[in-house]
Amino acid sequence: MRSRPVGEGAPRVLLLGGSNYDLRLKRAFLDTPLVTACDIATYEPRGIGRTAQPDGAWTMHDYAADALAVLDALGWDDACVIGESFGGMTALHLAQLAPERVRAMVLASATAGGEEYASHDISAFLSLPRAVAADEALCLQDRRNVALREVDPDAFAEKLAARIAFETVFAIPSIENGGYARLLEARGQHDCTADIHQITTPALVIAGRYDGQARPEAQRALVDALPNAEFRMFDAGHGVLFAIPQAAQAALTFITDTSRHDPTLTGDMT
Repeated sequence: MRSRPVGEGAPRVLLLGGSNYDLRLKRAFLDTPLVTACDIATYEPRGIGRTAQPDGAWTMHDYAADALAVLDALGWDDACVIGESFGGMTALHLAQLAPERVRAMVLASATAGGEEYASHDISAFLSLPRAVAADEALCLQDRRNVALREVDPDAFAEKLAARIAFETVFAIPSIENGGYARLLEARGQHDCTADIHQITTPALVIAGRYDGQARPEAQRALVDALPNAEFRMFDAGHGVLFAIPQAAQAALTFITDTSRHDPTLTGDMT
């Protein structure tokens, strides 16, 4: 999917979504100014939705190589990369694989991985009944939902029903064909901690204060490890980037400012 922004010279942006980034369901980015201000391209990660499923075990390197192949297909020598959750992990590996192709990064709800800073292993949810998995996911991704479940069960039940409805549609085909499990297996091996200090790409890390999946302290550690990174935290949970308008605006401001200082980031629309 690629947007058609108004005007020439818009920053080129590759958007990498989270582990359940099914574009039938994940379209909140279309309601942000990123779409009209940037030449933005996005796609479903392998194993999700209608994507191909190559043989063999998948790794985070494969997901970075997929992103690089998309840049090649677009004819983009380089771009700003926005990565949300699993997409943020992919962006880090892409910056290691081809640093000259990643001119700036926005990393939202993502960590460097490894034993100390890994995001929560959500693969365990696959073995749970759908309603139980949805309940646990809601409370993990936004810790405020733990209290909401107790003080306002009707409001929590509404959120739970929406989550179950999402997962019911998402399951076909991504869970039923095994693609999601294979993606989560690759996600479980994510670890950039040893070499992250070598990633000099300008980066903005965006965290949600109530995120239990990618802990805020792990995201702060990511900022401390990256040589050229900024940090913003908002009152939100996991998926903060498109949950509140301030987060998407922060991403756009960072990309616009970075692009303004580096004119090679922009180009005419085709």
